[in-house]
Amino acid sequence: MSKPGFVDGRHYATYVVEVRRLKRVGDLDGAKELLLRLVDATEAEASARGESWVALWYYEQLAIIYRKKKQPADELAILERYERQAKAPGTVPERLANRLAGLRPKANQ
Repeated sequence: MSKPGFVDGRHYATYVVEVRRLKRVGDLDGAKELLLRLVDATEAEASARGESWVALWYYEQLAIIYRKKKQPADELAILERYERQAKAPGTVPERLANRLAGLRPKANQ
């Protein structure tokens, strides 16, 4: 069993370069799978430390990938998942809230 916030023995924050590399070489599926694990890790760490805020970047990157792959239902789901989380002081959650607000009318069509 790994510690909350860790994926394969590494803290989720150490994977940013790897996610960027996967996206740069066009491995969006690999980046997506890794990001899903990292989102789980940031939520587990937040829960374990008794704080409710999570790292926005991982949700945002997943939303970008889902949009590129033309998967609006998945994009909506990850943005709604982020919306349910408390926001860290100093973050800019409005970007994702605006993106979510734009997707909801399309989802209801």
